[in-house]
Amino acid sequence: MNTKHEMKIRKGKAAMIKKHQTRKLSGILSVLLIILVMSSALLAAEKKYPDLSSMPSDFVVTSRIYSLHGGSSTGAAAEPVFSAFYRPGPSLLATYLLSHPDDSSQVAASKRIKTMVIKAGHILTMAGPVVENGMIIVEGGKVKAVGKDLSVPAGAEVIEELDGWVLPGLIDAHSSLGLTDETGRSENEELSEPNVAQLQVIDALNPFDKRIAQVRRAGLTSALVCPGRRSVIGGQAAVVKLRGKTVEQMVLKAPAGVKFSIGEGPKEAFGGKGRLPSTRMGNVYVVRQALLEAKEYAEKWAAYEKKAAEAKKSGKAAVESGEPKKDLKLEALARVVRGELPAFIECYRIDDISGALRLVDEFKLKAVFIGCAEGYLVAQELAKRKIPVIVGPMGIGPKRTETERLDLSNAAKLHRAGVKIILQSEVQYGLGALEELPLIAALAVRGGLPEEEAFKALTINAAVVMGVADRIGSLEPGKDADLVVFSGNPLDYRTRVKRVLVDGQ
Repeated sequence: MNTKHEMKIRKGKAAMIKKHQTRKLSGILSVLLIILVMSSALLAAEKKYPDLSSMPSDFVVTSRIYSLHGGSSTGAAAEPVFSAFYRPGPSLLATYLLSHPDDSSQVAASKRIKTMVIKAGHILTMAGPVVENGMIIVEGGKVKAVGKDLSVPAGAEVIEELDGWVLPGLIDAHSSLGLTDETGRSENEELSEPNVAQLQVIDALNPFDKRIAQVRRAGLTSALVCPGRRSVIGGQAAVVKLRGKTVEQMVLKAPAGVKFSIGEGPKEAFGGKGRLPSTRMGNVYVVRQALLEAKEYAEKWAAYEKKAAEAKKSGKAAVESGEPKKDLKLEALARVVRGELPAFIECYRIDDISGALRLVDEFKLKAVFIGCAEGYLVAQELAKRKIPVIVGPMGIGPKRTETERLDLSNAAKLHRAGVKIILQSEVQYGLGALEELPLIAALAVRGGLPEEEAFKALTINAAVVMGVADRIGSLEPGKDADLVVFSGNPLDYRTRVKRVLVDGQ
């Protein structure tokens, strides 16, 4: 009896194992079938289009693998995707990618539109008067033409936004985008010592920071990514596009300048540990000492290079002795002292602004002030030295030590004095969101800034100050096709972003 029962159990187990193996084999065969179909399509494409340049832009082979046990094609948040990517050469490679739940552009990126025409009711080029009921022609990722009654190129995709407002892509002028890891921890401040000028933000830049996609959908297309506000000399900033999967694809200019901070930030970070600086005097001392050392370093290298050039010209042996030792920290600051890189100086109160002005005069710095909450008190001094100001905050939220005498008319008063102004969001102060950048412009207008200047402060002024106005900041032929289409006036809180292009995509 027991023997029969045991035999029955063994037969049941064997049947279950066989069923499991059959199901597993079926799954493997399904995957192989998909690969075989894709390989056939790729081989056919390779025979017909042996070179990338001859392949039509709309050729895409994709296959999405769903559950092999009857799962829905609309279920999973992050399903595997097979996509065909192409490059010149003897073969075409099928690359396996994981799709992102909020980004369907991976497949669409291979389906590039060569020419696009956007018709809109208001086009603010930032390079001239508003174009009413005009159009923008985008070709190959660049602006080809802007105007009225232009001829629509054959085969172009036409987008009509007859009530829309089109602006150049907005620029985040004081940003920490890309400097946050997956846990939300900030990577924008090195607080081991007050002077870390040798550091570069691009070495910590994360192209997959989820905030990048979020703010891009709100119309921001570029940013000046800076070290934080708690190091006196925090490192080297960079201008980046808010798209791309690698740092190299994102970077427009690096380094774009060196970030300095004098005020409460360094005092709290180092003074709380009983270290220099613990006062505003200490902040300025750290900067002054660093710049003096950088000046001496630059002079040593200049003397050495002059001696080497003279030796080469006279046919003498190359100068080997006396070559100064390379120092990455001093190398970065030497470029600031020589005027090759701007000094982005974060300062808010009048005492900090005054200290920054003395440093500018003493070392003849090419400076840009960030914050400058009490800048209206010395607007003429800033204008006389031609120092641009990235203005902020605008007074959203509670006052703090550095914003007690903040005035909503700050930006307007600086502009009237002749200062080039740029507007920044309140995000760096833990308030609001980058998506609210147009709201900051609206507040500046409420404080007396002309509307046209408010738009410039979000676009072309920022591009000029960052040294990338040849690429972004305005809608002109030959510039990158970075633009945003709004449903109405961007300064109206009811307005929504309808479309964003970065490099024409």
